Amino acid sequence: MDKMDWKKILKGNTDIFAQAIEEVKKDTYKVAYCYMHNENDAMDCVCNAVEKAFIHLRKLKEPSFFKTWFTRIVINECKAMLRKKKKVLDISDSLYTENYMADRLDITDLKWLISQLSKEDRTLIYMKFYLGYTLDEIAQILEKPQGTIKTRIYGNLKKLKNELRIEEVK
Repeated sequence: MDKMDWKKILKGNTDIFAQAIEEVKKDTYKVAYCYMHNENDAMDCVCNAVEKAFIHLRKLKEPSFFKTWFTRIVINECKAMLRKKKKVLDISDSLYTENYMADRLDITDLKWLISQLSKEDRTLIYMKFYLGYTLDEIAQILEKPQGTIKTRIYGNLKKLKNELRIEEVK
């Protein structure tokens, strides 16, 4: 988004705002899905983020950081929804997941191993290796030092590799 488009958006041109959202919607949906693990919840988070982004558009200081800024809003929406969901306990779903995973013998499945990581660590892995974000972009989006991001990503990769190796030996 260039400065000219930015000025048009601030004057009320919603078409350009819609184009900017269209450019980033796939990537931000993937980030939301990494957090929510549910298509509907991920879409709700993105939709809520679009609304908040439009309302708070004037808070974006630099138009070139629109994608990072919007992704941050999506992540905040995901975290808010997860906090709300945490208050509601779905016993049938949690029992099914725990029993199914506990009885499962084939835990070399990479997706299952990744699902065992914390939500934030899982998101880091998805952002880096599935979505193709650089360490610097991830650090900006999550507002954390790049060194911290790098340490957590590669520490988790080492842990996953060790888990896979242990299962191969059995």
